[in-house]
Amino acid sequence: MISEILGSRGFNTLVYDDAYAKICLIASLISEFQNQDRTLNGKKKILYLDLDVAFTAYVKAGLIPSMDIRKVDNNTYQSESNVLKIYLPSEDTFDVMVIDIIKSINECSLIIFDSVNSFYNLFYDKITNNPNNVLNFGNPNQILYFILMLILKHTSEYDIPFLVTSMVRYKRKEVVTTNRLLSKKSTLNFYVKIENFNDLSVTVLSDLKENQKNFIIKDKVLRWT
Repeated sequence: MISEILGSRGFNTLVYDDAYAKICLIASLISEFQNQDRTLNGKKKILYLDLDVAFTAYVKAGLIPSMDIRKVDNNTYQSESNVLKIYLPSEDTFDVMVIDIIKSINECSLIIFDSVNSFYNLFYDKITNNPNNVLNFGNPNQILYFILMLILKHTSEYDIPFLVTSMVRYKRKEVVTTNRLLSKKSTLNFYVKIENFNDLSVTVLSDLKENQKNFIIKDKVLRWT
């Protein structure tokens, strides 16, 4: 189970180039945590910052089996069991949602930040052109660093896994790289792809250059008729 390899003292960074594979793995991970909580007769929360909105769209469309959510307000959804809470941040509501996560963190079993790339899209208007027409990411990078480190400080204190997703970039052929902050602070980096149409192939990466371990999670690719 993927939940067994997650750490609670640094980022767990999921890198991907297939967004559907990422959604399938996150759906499987949420299911694992929900089942663990039921086994322990607990009702821990899973808080999900869904910046690219894809996961929420799949759940709302009924494409993720046995997962139902209801609308709380324009930017928040809650599962029927009240275990999963999904935030759909806007530039104006992002800070309020982060504060809500911090306040609830001792009640949680998992925090998900999906994704770093979508964060930059959200704050695109803060990315300004300099006179040489070179994009300046200074301000969004500072915001991202502050938010991720703030959440990480609290998840580490309460031993709660913090999953951050980031789309793959390639430094050169077949060498996976990602955000510098995640590279430095991650206790676990792993890559997911779909294999044999039905299975998820997970590769655990050491320093984002060298493959350490690969394993298959059977029959976890979401299907519908």
